[in-house]
Amino acid sequence: MNISTVTTKGQATIPEEIRRLLNINVGDRIIFLDPIPEKKQTTIQVLSQSNVVDSLFGSLKTNIPYADMKTVREKTGLELGKKYSVKI
Repeated sequence: MNISTVTTKGQATIPEEIRRLLNINVGDRIIFLDPIPEKKQTTIQVLSQSNVVDSLFGSLKTNIPYADMKTVREKTGLELGKKYSVKI
């Protein structure tokens, strides 16, 4: 079992064995997901600095709702149709 103590600054050291198993390196970021306060439990996810997409997670905000794939395909088809339409 790997145990770590929380400091007065709210920091905890990730044990070496866990860092090796999860390939956690200096500069990697950790996300705490789905906290369950009653059980004092959460899930962590490591964001490796080498993965640019993961490192940008949550950095952009938008008011535009996500569209389903059917809508995206229809709009893409219409735009491609305009771009490649042939005038006779």
